[in-house]
Amino acid sequence: SPIDAFILAKLEAKGLTPSPAADARTLLRRVSFDLIGLPPTFEEVEAFAKEYAAKPQAAWEKVVDKLLASPHYGERWGRHWLDVARYADTKDGVLMYGDDRVRPFAYTYRDYVIRAFNEDKPFDRFIHE
Repeated sequence: SPIDAFILAKLEAKGLTPSPAADARTLLRRVSFDLIGLPPTFEEVEAFAKEYAAKPQAAWEKVVDKLLASPHYGERWGRHWLDVARYADTKDGVLMYGDDRVRPFAYTYRDYVIRAFNEDKPFDRFIHE
């Protein structure tokens, strides 16, 4: 593509070369950590490597769809939102009361965020809710 040619020209102008293409095992490991935050099992790696050798595009699409459908996807990416929203199960009462006060229903918001990511809820709807 024109963008690839442009990037390659810029790299070569600086005396650099692109990194070699990653093998199937490395690709699976990277996409697993990126999407669900967990490594693939040995069996998953071996199965993907076989499928990828036969039909790379189909194997890639299958594994990405599987990872996006995993409940761990919402847990991983929901965590980013919960960090921004400063979510906590407790309310810091150390300075005033000498202990942490538990927020008994805080988990319902956490579960909602995870569910919203897993159900691919539109962002504008998520913000509205």
